[in-house]
Amino acid sequence: SKDVGANLFLGNLDPVDVDETLLYDTFSAFGTLIRPPKIMRDVDTNQSKGFGFVSFDNFQSSDAAIDCMNQQYLCNRQITVQYAFKKDHTVSAGSGGSGAAGEE
Repeated sequence: SKDVGANLFLGNLDPVDVDETLLYDTFSAFGTLIRPPKIMRDVDTNQSKGFGFVSFDNFQSSDAAIDCMNQQYLCNRQITVQYAFKKDHTVSAGSGGSGAAGEE
């Protein structure tokens, strides 16, 4: 899938002071972001859940972002920056669609 790649998980974000614009300004310094940063928010209140994701177009940029930003302070909170792994990765791999495609 095209989403797997230089995709970073950002943890311990300040839910009030850190927004997508700040993440864009901070992380675009390391390279080209292939989509806007995403902060996970509560569906009802739109309140930040304190974590989000940024995606770079290459691994040099994402490696640099991890090296420079992991365990650094952003709005008085020490954030974690690491590679994001898709939770559904094993499911989609296990359901390998060849059988289903043959039956159609």
